[in-house]
Amino acid sequence: MKKFFVFFTAFVMMLSLALSGCGSADADRQEELNDSLEKTYEELTATFSGETGEYDLVAEYLQSWASKNDITIAANEANYMVLNNPATEGSEDEKSTTLQCMIDTSAFSKSLQSLSISLTSLLGPLEHGDITLLITETTDGEYKGAAAVDPKYLKSDNFINVEQNDDIELHTSGSYACSASMTTDIPESEPYYGNAYTITMKISGYHDPFNNDTADYPNPVEVIGNLLASEKSSGQLFQLASFNCEAKAGYVPTSATAVVVIDDNDISSFEKKFKSSYNNMKKKFEELEDNFVYTFTAADMPGSVISNETSDNIISLMYTLKTGKYRPAEEDTEDTLEDDSEESTEDDKEIYALAEISNVSTKGGKFKLTTSFRGTDEDIIKELSDVYLTISGLCDISYKKYDNYMTWPTKDNTELAAYFTEVLGSEETVFAGKMETSECDVLASKTSLNMISYQCNIHHGEAALANLCGFMNTAAE
Repeated sequence: MKKFFVFFTAFVMMLSLALSGCGSADADRQEELNDSLEKTYEELTATFSGETGEYDLVAEYLQSWASKNDITIAANEANYMVLNNPATEGSEDEKSTTLQCMIDTSAFSKSLQSLSISLTSLLGPLEHGDITLLITETTDGEYKGAAAVDPKYLKSDNFINVEQNDDIELHTSGSYACSASMTTDIPESEPYYGNAYTITMKISGYHDPFNNDTADYPNPVEVIGNLLASEKSSGQLFQLASFNCEAKAGYVPTSATAVVVIDDNDISSFEKKFKSSYNNMKKKFEELEDNFVYTFTAADMPGSVISNETSDNIISLMYTLKTGKYRPAEEDTEDTLEDDSEESTEDDKEIYALAEISNVSTKGGKFKLTTSFRGTDEDIIKELSDVYLTISGLCDISYKKYDNYMTWPTKDNTELAAYFTEVLGSEETVFAGKMETSECDVLASKTSLNMISYQCNIHHGEAALANLCGFMNTAAE
């Protein structure tokens, strides 16, 4: 039913154009664009037949395509390209539109669908204001292109992210978000036990901690923290010397390392618990079809360790600070903050908030752990933050919450969203409060954007083309 509404709406739009006085020319233009879409997609899929590839090769194709279609290349950088189709005569003062799509080097076939639709839409209707197409590189889950874009190329009256999706969806906003830090000074003492070990976990690629489908992706900080907590709860004797990670904002930390000093009698226990933790990770990563490195190796004795009291507080925090999916309490029940290891059920469709540990450090004589939250509204984030505040207090660790913000848009997009909501014709296709991290988040963090995300596939290509060009034609009236 959803797809029927979408295709029916596009059919009605083209039929109305054909029946109007000047509509025959517009209908002819739409037919030209449909032919161009088919040709462009055939060329792209013939040229880039593999599932993976290099962004540079696509960039070379785009230069040739731009030349053949009289399109200006406004920028051609290492990780992104900007193409421009100036306003038609008499429409120079009309509202501008920027389209944006990604080239995912690990998912070429999907990327080529949204790229074909975007390139053809860039050609525009018969009359249009200034149209720009921003094409960005994504590699191993990292939005390299979006992060590199110069904000001057984002200036536009209307900004439309075009993304490949097996379903037809319109996303009109991101989610509420905030971060918080938990800190304490670190008194030091001399190592008491005689055996130093380094525990390290590394993962490959960049992973979204707020993706509802993969929100339980193993976080190296949490994995090692849980190992330390498990050993401590068993009464084994060890001292924590350091606990740090490598992280990039917006992604699951890529690695974490802890150095511990262990009593002679407890080495075998630590090795046993590590092996159990390792086997759990091995099983998890086999399910994910992904790679990881997780080691427990002898190390040089550190010059100092964290005092026992502070170390116990840090490990207690790691044990108590559950992350994952959070829901408000129902009557006669307690608030739930589900552990990442729990499986979702059909009743879990509405996710109210997600929490993750984004960084940890014991450098410079201070322990600092950073957490990030996303939620459907500000009240839910406040509830979740209050939970973390209580946990921090119980562990004698200071807590500071930072201001809430919307991931996107940062400017009212009512008119833009209303147009596409109407032409899609089905409420089932329209979503607000997108929790997942996306290029929209990255781009909106650079400047204020009047943004929507239009998601579809090549089978919806002609309808999407009609909707996008219909909007740009309306903007030029």
